[in-house]
Amino acid sequence: MDLINQTRSIEEKMALLFSVKKQFSEHLLKWEDPDLPDKYDNNCFEYCGQPTIEEFNRAVAYQKSIGASFIKLEGNEPLEDSFGLEPGVTLTMALQPNNVNWKTNENLSLRTPSLSELEAIEVKHFGPIYGEDFSRRNIRHLYEKLDFHGAYLGDTLIGACYSFSDNGLTCIDGLIVDESYRHQYAATTIIRQVRELHQGDILILHADLEDTPKYMYLKMGFEIIDRLYEYIRTNRSDHPA
Repeated sequence: MDLINQTRSIEEKMALLFSVKKQFSEHLLKWEDPDLPDKYDNNCFEYCGQPTIEEFNRAVAYQKSIGASFIKLEGNEPLEDSFGLEPGVTLTMALQPNNVNWKTNENLSLRTPSLSELEAIEVKHFGPIYGEDFSRRNIRHLYEKLDFHGAYLGDTLIGACYSFSDNGLTCIDGLIVDESYRHQYAATTIIRQVRELHQGDILILHADLEDTPKYMYLKMGFEIIDRLYEYIRTNRSDHPA
């Protein structure tokens, strides 16, 4: 199995920790997370080929029937017709061998954060965007099934991420550094810890094509190996992602 198929396999296994999927129509699979229905990352339509306008309208109607105020389509190739949805691209990046000469912060200690510590940092950063209730429910949902890694300055949690490992790959996601402590190499220090905990695994992570973290990852020796094309429409600017 080549690396792209391996990464797609581990990403699907991680998604299946939370969601179920079923065939919805000829070109659409429906992913649903019954425990967190307002998180559109876990409640989307995966497309294989270009959906018809009839399939799209049926998908919109289904979302309305379950009380969802959004629709999201995602796939590994861009759509010819995106039905007016807002496009985006998530990059999958893999760490290349011998590219681990990173700047780190030796003053940071590393350990597994408690749920209450994670709630505090998530609410601080994502509460104003997605709401405090959603931010708390989301991190509690993730905490049950993934491995979390935290960087501390003294007793203060200043950064964290989670990881999932399978079949020789380790996927890092959800990396956040408190804005008050940025530019102190907290992110590279956390990623180094994950690499050391999973020596021998290929390390992968995700980055938004339009966001700045991808440049940091490129400098660290990560290379872009895959893209996920995402198309979304939401009626609320503060809707969870």
